[in-house]
Amino acid sequence: MTALLYPILIFILLLLTEEIFHRYPRFSLAFFSIVSFILFPCWVLLIGVPDWFPWVKVLSIALGIIMLSIFRTTKLGDTKLCRVTVYVFLVVNILEAVSRDAAIGDIANYLNALAGLLLIVSLGKLNTIYINAKDEYKDLHWGDMTLQWIIGYTLWNWVFVYLSFGFESSIQHVAVLGSALVIAFMNRERWLQARVFTLGTYFIVIHSAPHLSNYGLITREYSRNFGLLMASFSFVFMVVYASRVILAYRGRGY
Repeated sequence: MTALLYPILIFILLLLTEEIFHRYPRFSLAFFSIVSFILFPCWVLLIGVPDWFPWVKVLSIALGIIMLSIFRTTKLGDTKLCRVTVYVFLVVNILEAVSRDAAIGDIANYLNALAGLLLIVSLGKLNTIYINAKDEYKDLHWGDMTLQWIIGYTLWNWVFVYLSFGFESSIQHVAVLGSALVIAFMNRERWLQARVFTLGTYFIVIHSAPHLSNYGLITREYSRNFGLLMASFSFVFMVVYASRVILAYRGRGY
Protein backbone atom coordinates (compact mmCIF):
# COMPACT_ATOMS: atom_id res chain seq x y z
CA MET A 1 0.00 0.00 0.00
CA THR A 2 2.80 2.42 0.90
CA ALA A 3 4.56 1.70 -2.39
CA LEU A 4 1.40 2.74 -4.24
CA LEU A 5 0.54 5.70 -2.01
CA TYR A 6 3.95 7.36 -2.35
CA PRO A 7 3.77 7.93 -6.16
CA ILE A 8 0.18 9.16 -5.83
CA LEU A 9 1.25 11.73 -3.23
CA ILE A 10 4.16 12.80 -5.43
CA PHE A 11 1.78 13.19 -8.39
CA ILE A 12 -0.64 15.38 -6.42
CA LEU A 13 2.18 17.44 -4.88
CA LEU A 14 3.77 18.11 -8.27
CA LEU A 15 0.47 19.16 -9.84
CA LEU A 16 -0.19 21.57 -6.97
CA THR A 17 3.29 23.10 -6.98
CA GLU A 18 3.27 23.39 -10.79
CA GLU A 19 0.05 25.35 -10.60
CA ILE A 20 1.59 27.70 -8.05
CA PHE A 21 4.74 28.27 -10.13
CA HIS A 22 2.58 28.71 -13.24
CA ARG A 23 0.48 31.40 -11.62
CA TYR A 24 3.26 33.25 -9.76
CA PRO A 25 6.42 33.59 -11.89
CA ARG A 26 8.12 35.97 -9.45
CA PHE A 27 7.54 33.55 -6.62
CA SER A 28 9.05 30.72 -8.69
CA LEU A 29 12.16 32.85 -9.28
CA ALA A 30 12.50 33.68 -5.58
CA PHE A 31 11.73 30.15 -4.41
CA PHE A 32 14.18 28.29 -6.63
CA SER A 33 16.90 30.91 -6.20
CA ILE A 34 16.69 30.67 -2.40
CA VAL A 35 16.36 26.87 -2.41
CA SER A 36 19.37 26.56 -4.73
CA PHE A 37 21.45 28.76 -2.44
CA ILE A 38 20.43 26.88 0.71
CA LEU A 39 20.81 23.39 -0.74
CA PHE A 40 24.04 24.00 -2.66
CA PRO A 41 26.11 22.26 0.09
CA CYS A 42 23.98 19.13 -0.43
CA TRP A 43 24.74 19.24 -4.14
CA VAL A 44 28.44 19.54 -3.39
CA LEU A 45 28.14 16.37 -1.32
CA LEU A 46 26.50 14.66 -4.28
CA ILE A 47 29.70 15.21 -6.26
CA GLY A 48 31.22 12.51 -4.10
CA VAL A 49 28.65 9.99 -5.35
CA PRO A 50 30.29 7.63 -7.89
CA ASP A 51 27.39 8.14 -10.29
CA TRP A 52 27.90 11.50 -12.05
CA PHE A 53 24.31 11.76 -13.29
CA PRO A 54 22.47 12.91 -10.11
CA TRP A 55 24.60 15.98 -9.37
CA VAL A 56 24.91 17.02 -13.02
CA LYS A 57 21.13 16.77 -13.35
CA VAL A 58 20.50 18.72 -10.16
CA LEU A 59 22.80 21.57 -11.20
CA SER A 60 21.45 21.77 -14.76
CA ILE A 61 17.81 21.71 -13.63
CA ALA A 62 18.43 24.40 -10.99
CA LEU A 63 20.11 26.64 -13.56
CA GLY A 64 17.36 26.00 -16.09
CA ILE A 65 14.54 26.88 -13.68
CA ILE A 66 16.20 30.11 -12.56
CA MET A 67 16.82 31.18 -16.16
CA LEU A 68 13.25 30.32 -17.16
CA SER A 69 11.92 32.35 -14.24
CA ILE A 70 14.11 35.29 -15.25
CA PHE A 71 12.78 35.12 -18.81
CA ARG A 72 9.21 35.11 -17.50
CA THR A 73 9.73 38.14 -15.26
CA THR A 74 11.97 40.40 -17.40
CA LYS A 75 12.17 41.78 -20.93
CA LEU A 76 14.73 39.09 -21.74
CA GLY A 77 11.73 36.88 -22.47
CA ASP A 78 11.16 38.87 -25.68
CA THR A 79 14.67 38.23 -27.02
CA LYS A 80 16.29 35.58 -29.20
CA LEU A 81 18.40 34.68 -26.17
CA CYS A 82 15.28 33.24 -24.55
CA ARG A 83 14.45 31.03 -27.53
CA VAL A 84 18.01 29.78 -27.96
CA THR A 85 18.50 29.14 -24.23
CA VAL A 86 15.27 27.14 -23.92
CA TYR A 87 16.10 25.08 -27.00
CA VAL A 88 19.67 24.37 -25.89
CA PHE A 89 18.53 23.57 -22.35
CA LEU A 90 16.16 20.85 -23.57
CA VAL A 91 18.72 19.40 -25.99
CA VAL A 92 21.45 19.29 -23.32
CA ASN A 93 19.14 17.58 -20.83
CA ILE A 94 18.27 14.92 -23.40
CA LEU A 95 21.95 14.45 -24.25
CA GLU A 96 22.79 13.94 -20.56
CA ALA A 97 20.55 10.89 -20.49
CA VAL A 98 21.68 9.72 -23.93
CA SER A 99 25.30 9.85 -22.75
CA ARG A 100 24.49 7.74 -19.72
CA ASP A 101 22.59 5.19 -21.81
CA ALA A 102 25.49 4.95 -24.25
CA ALA A 103 27.98 4.52 -21.40
CA ILE A 104 26.05 1.59 -19.91
CA GLY A 105 26.39 -0.23 -23.21
CA ASP A 106 23.54 -2.74 -23.12
CA ILE A 107 21.49 -3.17 -26.31
CA ALA A 108 18.38 -1.79 -24.59
CA ASN A 109 20.33 1.31 -23.54
CA TYR A 110 21.65 1.77 -27.08
CA LEU A 111 18.13 1.61 -28.50
CA ASN A 112 16.89 4.14 -25.96
CA ALA A 113 19.88 6.40 -26.66
CA LEU A 114 18.96 6.35 -30.35
CA ALA A 115 15.38 7.22 -29.42
CA GLY A 116 16.75 10.21 -27.47
CA LEU A 117 18.72 11.39 -30.51
CA LEU A 118 15.59 11.11 -32.64
CA LEU A 119 13.80 13.32 -30.11
CA ILE A 120 16.41 16.00 -30.76
CA VAL A 121 16.19 15.57 -34.54
CA SER A 122 12.40 15.92 -34.49
CA LEU A 123 12.18 18.91 -32.15
CA GLY A 124 9.87 21.76 -33.14
CA LYS A 125 11.12 24.96 -34.71
CA LEU A 126 13.14 27.25 -32.47
CA ASN A 127 11.34 30.42 -33.61
CA THR A 128 8.04 29.15 -32.15
CA ILE A 129 9.38 29.42 -28.59
CA TYR A 130 8.11 32.51 -26.78
CA ILE A 131 7.00 34.00 -23.48
CA ASN A 132 3.31 34.79 -23.75
CA ALA A 133 3.47 38.43 -22.65
CA LYS A 134 -0.26 38.90 -23.33
CA ASP A 135 -1.13 36.34 -20.68
CA GLU A 136 -1.17 37.45 -17.04
CA TYR A 137 1.02 34.50 -16.01
CA LYS A 138 3.77 35.10 -18.63
CA ASP A 139 4.04 31.40 -19.43
CA LEU A 140 6.66 29.83 -21.65
CA HIS A 141 5.07 28.49 -24.83
CA TRP A 142 6.45 26.34 -27.64
CA GLY A 143 4.03 26.71 -30.52
CA ASP A 144 5.52 23.92 -32.63
CA MET A 145 5.54 21.38 -29.80
CA THR A 146 3.34 18.39 -30.65
CA LEU A 147 1.54 15.99 -28.36
CA GLN A 148 3.12 13.06 -30.20
CA TRP A 149 6.62 14.36 -29.46
CA ILE A 150 5.70 14.84 -25.81
CA ILE A 151 4.40 11.27 -25.58
CA GLY A 152 7.58 10.02 -27.25
CA TYR A 153 9.68 12.00 -24.77
CA THR A 154 7.66 10.69 -21.81
CA LEU A 155 8.06 7.10 -22.96
CA TRP A 156 11.79 7.54 -23.68
CA ASN A 157 12.47 9.17 -20.33
CA TRP A 158 10.57 6.51 -18.39
CA VAL A 159 12.54 3.76 -20.16
CA PHE A 160 15.76 5.61 -19.31
CA VAL A 161 14.85 5.70 -15.62
CA TYR A 162 13.83 2.03 -15.65
CA LEU A 163 17.07 0.90 -17.28
CA SER A 164 19.32 3.14 -15.18
CA PHE A 165 17.71 3.15 -11.74
CA GLY A 166 15.43 0.12 -11.61
CA PHE A 167 11.78 -0.73 -11.14
CA GLU A 168 10.94 1.19 -7.95
CA SER A 169 12.43 4.44 -9.22
CA SER A 170 10.56 4.06 -12.50
CA ILE A 171 7.28 3.77 -10.57
CA GLN A 172 7.99 7.10 -8.86
CA HIS A 173 8.75 8.66 -12.23
CA VAL A 174 5.33 7.67 -13.54
CA ALA A 175 4.12 10.37 -11.15
CA VAL A 176 6.86 12.85 -12.15
CA LEU A 177 6.38 12.39 -15.89
CA GLY A 178 2.62 12.02 -15.58
CA SER A 179 2.13 15.35 -13.83
CA ALA A 180 3.68 17.22 -16.77
CA LEU A 181 1.81 15.02 -19.27
CA VAL A 182 -1.50 16.06 -17.69
CA ILE A 183 -0.61 19.69 -18.46
CA ALA A 184 0.32 18.71 -22.03
CA PHE A 185 -3.14 17.25 -22.65
CA MET A 186 -4.64 20.54 -21.50
CA ASN A 187 -2.12 22.78 -23.31
CA ARG A 188 0.69 21.12 -25.27
CA GLU A 189 2.50 24.45 -25.78
CA ARG A 190 2.98 24.81 -22.03
CA TRP A 191 4.31 21.29 -21.48
CA LEU A 192 8.02 22.19 -21.31
CA GLN A 193 7.44 24.78 -18.58
CA ALA A 194 5.42 22.22 -16.62
CA ARG A 195 8.13 19.60 -17.14
CA VAL A 196 10.81 21.96 -15.85
CA PHE A 197 8.87 22.84 -12.71
CA THR A 198 7.70 19.32 -11.87
CA LEU A 199 11.11 17.76 -12.46
CA GLY A 200 12.79 20.61 -10.59
CA THR A 201 10.53 20.29 -7.57
CA TYR A 202 11.04 16.53 -7.41
CA PHE A 203 14.71 16.34 -8.25
CA ILE A 204 16.09 19.40 -6.48
CA VAL A 205 14.08 19.34 -3.24
CA ILE A 206 13.86 15.57 -2.72
CA HIS A 207 17.18 14.40 -4.16
CA SER A 208 19.21 17.20 -2.63
CA ALA A 209 19.07 15.30 0.66
CA PRO A 210 19.88 11.69 -0.29
CA HIS A 211 20.47 10.78 3.35
CA LEU A 212 16.87 11.80 4.12
CA SER A 213 15.32 10.20 1.06
CA ASN A 214 15.50 6.68 -0.29
CA TYR A 215 18.33 7.45 -2.70
CA GLY A 216 20.69 4.52 -2.68
CA LEU A 217 18.03 2.33 -1.05
CA ILE A 218 15.91 1.97 -4.18
CA THR A 219 16.53 -1.35 -5.82
CA ARG A 220 18.09 -1.06 -9.26
CA GLU A 221 16.88 -4.49 -10.25
CA TYR A 222 14.92 -4.72 -13.48
CA SER A 223 13.90 -7.28 -16.06
CA ARG A 224 16.28 -7.20 -19.03
CA ASN A 225 13.62 -8.66 -21.31
CA PHE A 226 11.01 -6.10 -20.28
CA GLY A 227 13.62 -3.33 -20.53
CA LEU A 228 14.53 -4.41 -24.05
CA LEU A 229 10.85 -4.60 -25.02
CA MET A 230 10.13 -1.07 -23.76
CA ALA A 231 13.33 0.35 -25.27
CA SER A 232 12.41 -1.21 -28.62
CA PHE A 233 8.93 0.29 -28.40
CA SER A 234 10.39 3.72 -27.55
CA PHE A 235 12.81 3.47 -30.47
CA VAL A 236 10.18 2.37 -33.00
CA PHE A 237 7.79 5.09 -31.82
CA MET A 238 10.44 7.75 -32.39
CA VAL A 239 11.53 6.30 -35.76
CA VAL A 240 7.93 6.57 -36.99
CA TYR A 241 7.45 10.06 -35.58
CA ALA A 242 10.81 11.44 -36.75
CA SER A 243 10.22 10.00 -40.23
CA ARG A 244 6.88 11.79 -40.44
CA VAL A 245 8.48 15.06 -39.34
CA ILE A 246 11.30 14.78 -41.88
CA LEU A 247 8.88 13.95 -44.70
CA ALA A 248 6.67 16.88 -43.69
CA TYR A 249 9.65 19.25 -43.82
CA ARG A 250 10.63 17.96 -47.24
CA GLY A 251 7.07 18.43 -48.43
CA ARG A 252 7.23 22.09 -47.41
CA GLY A 253 10.48 22.57 -49.30
CA TYR A 254 12.80 22.92 -46.26
